[in-house]
Amino acid sequence: MTNSTEQTTPLLHDNIELDEDELELEELDENAIEDEIDDELEEEEEPVATLQDLDTEERLAIIVKAADAIKATDLIALDLRGLTIIADFFVICTGKSSIQIRGIADRMEEKMREAGYRKLRMEGYQEATWILIDFGDVVAHIMAEEQRAFFRLEEFWSEAPHVELNLVPEPATLDASSLAPGP
Repeated sequence: MTNSTEQTTPLLHDNIELDEDELELEELDENAIEDEIDDELEEEEEPVATLQDLDTEERLAIIVKAADAIKATDLIALDLRGLTIIADFFVICTGKSSIQIRGIADRMEEKMREAGYRKLRMEGYQEATWILIDFGDVVAHIMAEEQRAFFRLEEFWSEAPHVELNLVPEPATLDASSLAPGP
């Protein structure tokens, strides 16, 4: 039998000696870095409106006007209150191309951000055949004509009353004949 003797190996941290000044410097450096990061984050944060700032109908109006500004077609809003807890309103509109569909989504997000609201979630942006943007109590569906015809959300939510949209038509533009030089 062999006689076992216990040997201990020194741990790396046992060999390190720091004096109090070095420890204080390390703590100061960490605190300074944390303060600097906090300052940068505060500067980047945008003011976020509270639910009391705008009511649901006002948020709905912002989203509808944003879609209309990018020439969304077949624009409707459904009042889902009392029918589901998913949202108070659905905005459903059609875009003629993936570029227009993304443009509508971007404009909605931009206008809501300007009003102090951020989207909770966005789906389908890459494919741009059906983009869903969840703003909490208002959910926007921006769809290509084919998807809208296939999924028929209006029929699925047929019990939901349609919200009257008070869209202001764009001012009349001059046509080329009115710009022609006179006789």
